[in-house]
Amino acid sequence: MLKKLIAACAAMLTMVVCASAAGSVFPAARTDMDGVTRYGYLDEAGQTVLPFAYNAAGDFAECGLAAVEDNKWQTALIDRTGRLVVPYTASPVSVEFSADAAAYRYSDRSVYYTVEGKEIGTYVGAEGFFADGLLKCKSPASGLYRYVKEDGEEAFEGAYKKAGVFSEGRALVQTEDNAYIVIDTTGAEIARLPAEITPTYMSIYGTDTIVVSGGTTYALYSLSKGYLTDFLYAEISEFHEGAAMVRQINRWGMIDVNGKLKTEPTYYYLSYMGEGLYAARSQDGSAAAVDADGNVAYRTASYVGGFKELRYGLSWHGMADGGLIFFRKSGGYFASLKNAEDPLLLSDKVVRVTQDGEVRYINLETEQVLFTPPTSFELGQGLVAKTVHYEKFMGYQADGSEHGWNVSFPEIDGLPDAAMQKKINTAIRDFFLKGPSVTAEYDALEGTYGVSLEGTVLVVSANCVSGKGEGSSIWNNSLAFDLNTGGQYKISDLLIGDYSDMVRDLLPDDHPIYLYSYPRMSAKGVTYYYNEYQSDTRRAYTETYLLTFEQLADVVDREGECWVALQTPYRRPDQPRFSDVPKTHWASAVVDEVVDRGLMQGANGTFKPDQPLTYAEMCATVVRLEKLETPKELLPTLKADAWYADEVTAVSNAGLLTGLEEGFTPDASVTRADAMQMFANLLLKREIKAPEANEVDAILTPFTDAADLSAERRAAAALCVREELIAGSGGKLTPNAVLTRAEFAKLLLGTADKGQTTE
Repeated sequence: MLKKLIAACAAMLTMVVCASAAGSVFPAARTDMDGVTRYGYLDEAGQTVLPFAYNAAGDFAECGLAAVEDNKWQTALIDRTGRLVVPYTASPVSVEFSADAAAYRYSDRSVYYTVEGKEIGTYVGAEGFFADGLLKCKSPASGLYRYVKEDGEEAFEGAYKKAGVFSEGRALVQTEDNAYIVIDTTGAEIARLPAEITPTYMSIYGTDTIVVSGGTTYALYSLSKGYLTDFLYAEISEFHEGAAMVRQINRWGMIDVNGKLKTEPTYYYLSYMGEGLYAARSQDGSAAAVDADGNVAYRTASYVGGFKELRYGLSWHGMADGGLIFFRKSGGYFASLKNAEDPLLLSDKVVRVTQDGEVRYINLETEQVLFTPPTSFELGQGLVAKTVHYEKFMGYQADGSEHGWNVSFPEIDGLPDAAMQKKINTAIRDFFLKGPSVTAEYDALEGTYGVSLEGTVLVVSANCVSGKGEGSSIWNNSLAFDLNTGGQYKISDLLIGDYSDMVRDLLPDDHPIYLYSYPRMSAKGVTYYYNEYQSDTRRAYTETYLLTFEQLADVVDREGECWVALQTPYRRPDQPRFSDVPKTHWASAVVDEVVDRGLMQGANGTFKPDQPLTYAEMCATVVRLEKLETPKELLPTLKADAWYADEVTAVSNAGLLTGLEEGFTPDASVTRADAMQMFANLLLKREIKAPEANEVDAILTPFTDAADLSAERRAAAALCVREELIAGSGGKLTPNAVLTRAEFAKLLLGTADKGQTTE
């Protein structure tokens, strides 16, 4: 059962990691022409370290592990060599890492692993990681917090409304009677906050500092010394590396855990970027990256966005001219890119950006483009599918993320008929910009497309997620265009009768038949999809089922235009069908017609017109011409496993091997005399009168090599000449020469419509 994740961005697999300078191996995404985004890992030289074989992949965390997904809706942890440290298992909602552990977050539990891959345990309601050997867990039933040990047993009695993480053997908790106390790892109370004090965060900073609220203002409080500051601040952030941001009226500064201002509140804006650095905006309008003491690592007077976070010691900001500037944590300009947006730092040298309309992975140090995912695909016969990107902003989600459409669809190029090409491209564009339904036009839509050339049918499919969060679903509907007419096919053009009964029998009965949606045709069969909505325990996904034409044989309309188009390779009107039969070849028109009629075919783009024909091939073609039935019993002289056994037997049963039985060798090359005998048999079967003996001599007299014909072949040759199947060359019939495929095609075409087949 194939479960295919539809993903166009790394957000499809949430992995919470701490970026580190060890990120010289990073994930890259590539969407192929089947519409599936696959992930691999590259190094800073652009070499593929791990192949594009994952349905989703995350950064390598500081602990040296990364989370990846396969196409069966399973997640694993790998090291930088691709070795499975934690084998594939049911995918969680997210994966989080600490320095020495990983946590799979499911909706109802968390499973923890060591960095060596050993399972630590499964814990209901777990939050964060073990600290001082204890893990806080929230009871789904009561909503109260408890602390557990690695074996899952409660560390001590006691349940709390709020609970902090243990640090240096202590944690801040709120009891069921609303008191705030500090406990040790045995649960014993070691301090109690005054009743009038309300902690802003359930964290103890430094040795004993907490942030407390006085309603609309905030202060710092020491468990041992009391108030470290008055309620002077309109806001105090959490502490990072011994410093917190504080706001007085509309100015920001920084303070240490002892209540001492490290930087006076002078900034108009301040936010923590990570690694001890802050983004600051000053009164003069400049933006800077500063440390907790106000030391400037980087400053610019001209910027558009950015200064959001530090990753791998780097950050960035945009410029009014559409460029990006990258700067180091240690201070100073590092690199710049023109016409770039949406940067994602992947290592201390590599960034992924959208530049000049395409996604690029760039080494900032060398300015080398390491990798560019394909944005166009060669379909063959000069046809190209070019990616067109469409975005529609619809507002913001409750979590602050953008809400709207982010969709790619193909534009076809290379069709010789410009009007038809425009018609097809308009239909494709309308299909994608309409979306899966009228109501879905108001939902988020994100994804890409699949495209393939199935015979003469162009199949274009959506590969998108409609909606966000719980209730979102996969949209993978498709269109099918005939490239000779520009018309569209539906499944009802391919399958006939009450085909739904057969489809129902062939598909798994896990779900009602009406839930298997969006059937997609191909040269191999029809693919059905079961699309599952996203829930609180899983993302939206698809189960894919290919029903082959062998399975659907009883309901396939093999006489219909759709079937013929799927089975007939596309050929541009301005190009030869086969590379070895140019328009200047004497048999070009003949070859085209016998192939169009389905009587003969080529292979790998060639027809081999000058190659000798075998008796077995001649028999197989005659079976198609005469639509002979498959025999129930084979000729005793044939091997049952020979590919031609049925065909030769059918021709023999129809009496068409008369005069050829003696010494008949299917694998041998056909002589022109024997070919004339076969076609004479066909004409006689269609009740075309054989020439009289004196007429035979008169017909054959003009040919200087008529004497080379055996007595048994003279009548057959005369009949073929009289019916204008054979004209000879240079006054000769050359009866003993072998027959080429092109010559046979001419004979076949000349015979095809002569007379009537006797029932």
